[in-house]
Amino acid sequence: MSALEETESWMLDVVVRDKCIKVSCGAATQRVKWLGHVGIARYDDKTYQGWKQLGVPTKITKADGVELDPGAVVREVLNDGDTVYVSHSLEPQDAERQD
Repeated sequence: MSALEETESWMLDVVVRDKCIKVSCGAATQRVKWLGHVGIARYDDKTYQGWKQLGVPTKITKADGVELDPGAVVREVLNDGDTVYVSHSLEPQDAERQD
């Protein structure tokens, strides 16, 4: 890892449903799918268990609507400060019915 990557810290906006969540990505070497999971987890800002309401990420798109490959490395397909939109597998009422 270069000295630049060690000191750099990317910040992305991850939009899940009606909420915009700021996610610090460090050197942004994670996979795009990770962004989806983090956004869904943090949708529940009290216990970070948003997957109980929303399930798993099914699609992650850039602000221009382009769908991202979930296996791509964040820094290779996005820029620091970008916004992504996360689609998920459950609607909140679906999760309530399962309880």
